[in-house]
Amino acid sequence: MPSYSKGAKGERELIHILNSRGFSVMRAPSSGGAIYPLDIVAIRKGLVLAFEIKTWNRKPYLEAAQVSAFREWCEKAGAMGFLGWRGRGKWSFLRIEDALNSNYKDESWISMEGFLRTFAGDA
Repeated sequence: MPSYSKGAKGERELIHILNSRGFSVMRAPSSGGAIYPLDIVAIRKGLVLAFEIKTWNRKPYLEAAQVSAFREWCEKAGAMGFLGWRGRGKWSFLRIEDALNSNYKDESWISMEGFLRTFAGDA
């Protein structure tokens, strides 16, 4: 599967998961671009989450310029930013602050279950 199709499929999967948990969700039209350095925005009752999504087999790392642009966007929007990774058959999330500090250690990643428990109120 071409990487764009694989990435878009992963983005749509996360959109459906978040939507089913009560978030209003949209894909950013110029994902990864200079104006919108992110893929997905999810909002629920004032909580704003922003995601850069990677659907790679190996753990993703973002370029410093991409992390800085994403963090700046999040600060302007009052959003919590995450690098979302769909790989090895599961979802994991890394806070943008960890990416900014190059902290990509395994223990820094949040599982889908932990993420939903924290941000969507799922037990």
